[in-house]
Amino acid sequence: MEQKLFNTYKFFAFLFSYPENGDFLNQLQRFYPFDDNLLGELKKVPLEELQAEWTKLFIANFGGVPCKPYQSFFGEEKALMGAPAFSTNRFFQLFNLDTGGEIPDRANLQLDFAAFLVKLYLEATDPRDKKKIETLYGEFFKKHILWMVKLANCVSENTNLEPLKELVERFKEFLLREKERLKL
Repeated sequence: MEQKLFNTYKFFAFLFSYPENGDFLNQLQRFYPFDDNLLGELKKVPLEELQAEWTKLFIANFGGVPCKPYQSFFGEEKALMGAPAFSTNRFFQLFNLDTGGEIPDRANLQLDFAAFLVKLYLEATDPRDKKKIETLYGEFFKKHILWMVKLANCVSENTNLEPLKELVERFKEFLLREKERLKL
């Protein structure tokens, strides 16, 4: 695991967060893990348009919200607070982490937790601790990150913003590479 993995998780955690103000783009820039200017294309989109697109995809849309950013909606239950929410919360409780009132299986929270595990790994000095964190990370990835391939497909199919479409395609590629690296 390396710093770029941490940055990648943080970047996508912010990408799947509501673009409340200009700080949204600053955070994306801070953690941008790619060597190109695709983020520059997204920055050209007015904030109000990003907010409208995010709302359409994840919060409210005439005819239904296509890409609810919760693992429970992409699983068998297709309802809020399904088994993935409780399972994710158990991982958070291992570290006494609080979700701040958010439902635990929300994509950006899960991505932030994966970044947290990577950071713990990078800062650990004892090889036994590194091994434990690596095992926990692999388990969390398998149970609570890999489902996001479906979320990325959903966003790609339902967005009209080309830079966003390209970024979620990269997200999907990242997930599949990480799955292969972890031999899952």
